[in-house]
Amino acid sequence: MVVIRCWQDMRGRKPVKEWLADLRQHDRGGALAVDRLLTKLAKAGRLLVLPDVRFLGDDLWELRDRTTGPGYRVYYTWVDESLVVLLVAGEKSTQDRDIKKARRRLENSGSGDGKQ
Repeated sequence: MVVIRCWQDMRGRKPVKEWLADLRQHDRGGALAVDRLLTKLAKAGRLLVLPDVRFLGDDLWELRDRTTGPGYRVYYTWVDESLVVLLVAGEKSTQDRDIKKARRRLENSGSGDGKQ
């Protein structure tokens, strides 16, 4: 089973965790879809493939919800074979901005364990 952690900034904030909590309040169906994908990732690990996951290059992956209207996305990286760090989450409409943010977090994360 893969361990999933959320990236955390220097103040200890975990934006993806906050995003998920907000999603659960405002879009229960979307939150369930994202939770299902995260569970699939935890169980299948690197065996999870398209259409659920897309490799974006440079150690960055996109988890894709294609069942709800907004098309929720979660961007993550593999630290090792049993640890994933969630970097950014958003919708299809904010995909370009979210990918850039995820790449910055990945580049700035020196320890590789989800902390900046």
